[in-house]
Amino acid sequence: MKNIIISSMLGLSALCASPANAEYIEPALEKKLVRICYAIRSDSRIKLHVAINKSGIRVKSLAKGYVCNGHDPVTFAALNNANRTGSLMANRLNVDYQALLAKL
Repeated sequence: MKNIIISSMLGLSALCASPANAEYIEPALEKKLVRICYAIRSDSRIKLHVAINKSGIRVKSLAKGYVCNGHDPVTFAALNNANRTGSLMANRLNVDYQALLAKL
């Protein structure tokens, strides 16, 4: 009986001590990705273009899981009233920006 209790306690502690699901991102890459979010929020197409080029990441790659404050880039732009950068990102990512604005 003691063996069952001890093994269940060890199993429970192993589950609680499991690492988080977050992946490590290099600080330099993280800084570049944050700059893209700032460029989207700034509503400057030039700043956005420069930030994406400096990051070395293709726009299509940004569509796959990239988030700014928990939102995809197009939604993030819409929530921050950055219509120029939002429509640019929507065009590049094949998203209907006007339909997205209607939902918000």
